Amino acid sequence: MAIEIRAVRIMSALAAGAALWQVPALAAAQTAAAVDDSGIAEIIVTAQRRSESLENVPISITAATADMLTARGVNSMRDMIAAAPSVTLVTVAGYLQPRIRGIGNAAVGPGFEGGVAVYVDGVYQAAPQANLFSLANIERVEILKGPQGTLFGRNTTGGLIQVITRQPSHDFGGTASVTAANYQDFTGDIYLTGGLSDTVAMNFAGHAEVQGKGWGDNIVTGEDAYRTYHDVAFRSSLLFEPSDATRIRVTADYLDNRNNISPSTVLAPGTGFPFPGLILPTRTWDTASDVQPNSRVKSGGVTAQITQDLGFASLVSISAYRKARYHLVFDGDVSNLKLVSIDIGQSDRQFSQEVQLTSNPDSRISWVLGAFYFNAAGRFDPNGVALDGFVRPSSPLGPVTGSIINDRLGTRSLAGYAQATAPITDATKLTLGIRYTRERKSLTDIESFTTFAALPAPVPGAPVADRSVRYNRPTWRVAVDHRFSPQLLVYASYNRGFKSGGFNGQFPTDAPYLPERLDAYEVGAKANLFDRHLRIDVAGFYYDYSNIQVSKFIGSQQSFYNGAAARVYGLDVDFEAKLSSRLSLSGGMTLLHDRFTRFPNAVISTQVPTGIVITTGSAKGNRLPVTADFSATLTATHRTPLSFADLLVDLSYTYNDGYFTQPDNILRQPSYNLLAAGARLDFPNGVNARLWMRNILNEKIFNTLQAGTFDSNASYQAPRTYGITLGVKF
Repeated sequence: MAIEIRAVRIMSALAAGAALWQVPALAAAQTAAAVDDSGIAEIIVTAQRRSESLENVPISITAATADMLTARGVNSMRDMIAAAPSVTLVTVAGYLQPRIRGIGNAAVGPGFEGGVAVYVDGVYQAAPQANLFSLANIERVEILKGPQGTLFGRNTTGGLIQVITRQPSHDFGGTASVTAANYQDFTGDIYLTGGLSDTVAMNFAGHAEVQGKGWGDNIVTGEDAYRTYHDVAFRSSLLFEPSDATRIRVTADYLDNRNNISPSTVLAPGTGFPFPGLILPTRTWDTASDVQPNSRVKSGGVTAQITQDLGFASLVSISAYRKARYHLVFDGDVSNLKLVSIDIGQSDRQFSQEVQLTSNPDSRISWVLGAFYFNAAGRFDPNGVALDGFVRPSSPLGPVTGSIINDRLGTRSLAGYAQATAPITDATKLTLGIRYTRERKSLTDIESFTTFAALPAPVPGAPVADRSVRYNRPTWRVAVDHRFSPQLLVYASYNRGFKSGGFNGQFPTDAPYLPERLDAYEVGAKANLFDRHLRIDVAGFYYDYSNIQVSKFIGSQQSFYNGAAARVYGLDVDFEAKLSSRLSLSGGMTLLHDRFTRFPNAVISTQVPTGIVITTGSAKGNRLPVTADFSATLTATHRTPLSFADLLVDLSYTYNDGYFTQPDNILRQPSYNLLAAGARLDFPNGVNARLWMRNILNEKIFNTLQAGTFDSNASYQAPRTYGITLGVKF
């Protein structure tokens, strides 16, 4: 705890020092911003591996700047559901599990990657437990909807979330802030940038947070539930420009997060328990576990991006190495009884190398050629289960007290891709893209042990041979767009997405699960109206989704299997409106119809007073997990010039009409309304002060809601939080 407190003190001191140092220098600044009656600011995105206006890209994208994310109450990746209505997000045992338009996965463990990829500055982040980072140093976030199998390739059947951080600047500047919130939560953030020479610039971003009190209590152990003990993150980039044609950016980042938010679980409301002596908490965010849960992730990496202007094209090389170490402890039976406890250690490392050759912006035909190499390994070291009381099975060697599994899951992927956009007429363009991926998945170094009450040492299990499987798949994109006027673009596209199969690390003798495939058909329109005071993007889509990778529980361990096929179709709308020089609106909505068209071997977890009864049956006609029929967001911001400062007020609303959390469509998240608000004073010397509140209605939103072996468990997202942030911009 002392280390955690010192980290926040250091960050807060840096932030406060920067603020005090800048106040005298900025005191003579103008008192209020001039009235701006211009239209909506243009947003530049890199969805096609080049910088383009959002309105010129024939892809459904939600793009949000740092200020827009703040207004919507988005402070970290956990809050991304407020960024776009098409995004739903849960965190199971500390693993980030986003879905876009209902497409994603709900499985955890080494070697398993979700159907929605996360990229940071062009680098794929394979380890989902390391993706729960705070959004500091952010320039913008791009949410690309639908499979991006050509330019981004692997594991983007649902789409991707791309985080773009700020580039180093030769001009000195930065921001700093300190935040105090309820639950004794204190945060410090700082961002600095400046030139070191005529050719070298650098930036540094730091974030530290401690939460002194959990959102609830574990009534069995007397300790906190849902608490972030510490969250410390640093990111720094060095930019070297030896000539006008060469640009080299080297970035290093580090994250250390310890919390028990995800593993703080309770029995799901309305479900039963098979054993006597149960104690139930009476408050939503309280738990009753004999095991005090804990999770800690340490991750970091180094990225080198080299951009060379060749005259006829730009050559880009992105090299990245990342490591993550995760430790998770939680109560496997979700009760006050001493029955099942889980202790998991997981380590991950990855290396990726991408090379892109991109045409110049003034080229008549826009094209990109690329190659991508990815090598990753994740391992349990170990995955341990301890059994006690009623659940210890008998054996010739006496009661079984637990099991231990060690194994290593490897991924090696190589892909080449090409995409070109050519004019057919002055107003019509055709885009063709192709990617071919060769991928190898392996399961090696397999060790299993069983522990017995009567024996002093674990007993090794039968040896399991190393295994591997290969997948070679093409993916593609075909799109036609037509510009009816400078204000209106209409497009139609067909995309094929692919997500490779693999092995179950927790059940190494299982057959490998199969690759997913998604064919996406989309038509859309992008319009800028009323002299750029209204931007509206509309997309209708139809998905044919097969070999869906879903999860199930066997004993206390999670396994993966394929869920046959599904059909998804719907409508997406994103908009931004500038109603006056002071008032702006933004938001969107998603309408979905999603059904399994085949799923004969679905796991059905029927809730009974004594827990659950697990059977196998058909889920045909059921809805996909964590997929709402209707969701919407709306954000309003209003700026008022005052005599001494500018007052910025923001109000954000998110609605979701609810969803089932598993293919059997038994456990359900009810509809919810998320409301966030803030009021910020921007003083002329660069200092600002913001009062804010998130989840104003104190909605109870499940973070996890799933059936286990003999009961169903749940955990919750954040309750109502509020605080004050003091900052400075210089």
